[in-house]
Amino acid sequence: MDSKVENNSVVSYPKDLTQLHKNVLNYFVNQRNDDDEIKQLLQNFQEDGSWSTIDYTNKIRGGWPVKKHLKYVQQFAINYKTKTSKYYLDKHLSKKIHKGLNYWLDNDFLSTNWHDQHIGVPELLLPTLFLIENELTKQQLNKATVLLHRARIKMSGQNKVWLATNVMLRSLLLRKPDSVAIASKAIQNELQIATGVGVKSDWSYHEHGAQLQFGNYGLSYLEDMIKCYTLVSNTSFQFDESKINFLRNIILKGQQWIIYNNIYDVSASGRQLFNNEQRKKAARLEICIQKMKNLDKKFSKEYDKAIDTKMLSGNKHFWKSDFQVHRTEDFYFSVKMSSKRVVGTESVNKENVQGYYLGDGVSILSTTGKEYENIFPFWDWKKLPGTTIIQDNKPLPIIKFSGFKTNSVFVGGVSNGKNGIAVLDYNRDGLKAKKSWFMFDDKIICLGSGISTNANHQVVTSINQSFLKGSVVIGKDGVLETSVRRKRGFTPDWILHDNIGYLFPKGGNANLSTQILEGSWNKVAKRYRPVILTEHIFKLWLSHGAQPKNASYRYILVPNASEEKMKSLHKNNPFKIMNTKVQQSVVSSDEKKAGFVFYKKGTTTIKEGISVDAPCVILLEEKLDYLDLAISDPSQKLTKIGVSVKGNYSIKNSNYKNGKTHFVIHLPQGEQAGKTVQLQLKRN
Repeated sequence: MDSKVENNSVVSYPKDLTQLHKNVLNYFVNQRNDDDEIKQLLQNFQEDGSWSTIDYTNKIRGGWPVKKHLKYVQQFAINYKTKTSKYYLDKHLSKKIHKGLNYWLDNDFLSTNWHDQHIGVPELLLPTLFLIENELTKQQLNKATVLLHRARIKMSGQNKVWLATNVMLRSLLLRKPDSVAIASKAIQNELQIATGVGVKSDWSYHEHGAQLQFGNYGLSYLEDMIKCYTLVSNTSFQFDESKINFLRNIILKGQQWIIYNNIYDVSASGRQLFNNEQRKKAARLEICIQKMKNLDKKFSKEYDKAIDTKMLSGNKHFWKSDFQVHRTEDFYFSVKMSSKRVVGTESVNKENVQGYYLGDGVSILSTTGKEYENIFPFWDWKKLPGTTIIQDNKPLPIIKFSGFKTNSVFVGGVSNGKNGIAVLDYNRDGLKAKKSWFMFDDKIICLGSGISTNANHQVVTSINQSFLKGSVVIGKDGVLETSVRRKRGFTPDWILHDNIGYLFPKGGNANLSTQILEGSWNKVAKRYRPVILTEHIFKLWLSHGAQPKNASYRYILVPNASEEKMKSLHKNNPFKIMNTKVQQSVVSSDEKKAGFVFYKKGTTTIKEGISVDAPCVILLEEKLDYLDLAISDPSQKLTKIGVSVKGNYSIKNSNYKNGKTHFVIHLPQGEQAGKTVQLQLKRN
């Protein structure tokens, strides 16, 4: 008993704040740390209230390490007020909490990043203040209040949520119910489809302009919304009941699509390409899903499926973000594009300093989830998977908040929920290329045409760049070549590596490298020390030569392939393909599935002559007594498209003439522009 703090009086709150205060304390206590962590922190704690492991002079903008001080004090406070911890009300720990708190309050450490002072510091400080409020001196509270008042409700999206949450909790601490109500309302107001930054109509997330930020701001947004929903539960400040539906859709129609086998898609991670970050983000999302399962019990089965990330199959096109995902229980594939509408990437706080091309058609294919885990120090950033890039010797430009520019307009995709097509009419830095990805069941057909530039440098299309695992097998004219380390300018029939097959219907000027490469995390984000690492990397790309004019490529990705499967696919070509500057088309050998990218109005030369009167993307699937047609306008500018299909079909406002059914499709507008329109054409 001697080791316990004797004066542990209960603080009082006004009646209209009592339940909120109780919720807040319960929330923070439930963040309990392992007692061994506290023991370790105590070993590095110094007499003056600082930690020997922290450099308090550090001013770095991203991942400011000095904030760890407040996190450590918070950990002390949580276990100090947790009855199941051996440090519960321990008077020795109490003294260290106060020393640590005073060390920060007396020094008021500042970084060079506004975010730390307005968001990070108040957010980390508030839990400690609530947990030891009954022990705070007036001087401590006054000093802390000065720091807390740096947070004000402003901005939009997740920045506003962070700030408003700090204001709400500060107002609670200072017993100001009116201010609590204002802050709670401000948070709730961000739980809606946003015309600017925030949650978009396709359930993707934007921040810093029209930029896909699923794993950076978007994941924090989801975490904080669930946190705030929990904090204000059963109070007069609680969220409208409809908000739980909104949170559910963020997960089930958005976030769950971009994790596979406990790995978060790098293309959805924003600028945060940190060591082990893909796995950390996936774990954070799983925690969110578990919390939502408890809050939204009617949909517990759906959340269980979301946690088992291999259970989700299908195709989803995020039309607001130029991003498409195609997945089954056996593989995951995504394409990240950009346009005049959508920002491709950013480099802020000296993070993602090599990511200039991350929005240029990066194509991630994974069967295990580990192919790209922590690969970033070793990537050739001018050969990102799926991209077509000029191979000059210039250092990559560093993109600020609004530095990403592209002249691409016809960018988007179509999806029927099971299969899809993504298209990128690429126009950036003097290089043009018409690129498309046809995602049909367990194969992805990748086409490029019209590849042209005046730049006197080699242009390449990178097929993949992943960790080397096992041997590489090259098939050509029935002969197999193995144990290849490096090979340039060859024309394979197919290649097999790490259970992923690469089929080349018309050969191609292929290049292969499986060498040991040096890399450093410091080249990815400047928060890391320049330590040199080495890894075996598999690189496969196609060369188009210098100053190409109307060059093209075609290759097919085959997840979970084998030598026998690749031999069979080469022998029995699974698709009919047309690949020109005006049209890219793929039809399955049984003609049950077909996809068409029309870069201008016209008629297909395969699959019975589909005609359109404007550029668009069409996906067709033959059913027993009807034709399933999905169509979209990647430019997001059209109001309608006229379509003609060979045969006699029943469809509203159509007419049958000269052996074809003619009809007009009215396209979604506003926030829905670019979304797929799906129709069923019943055969007559």
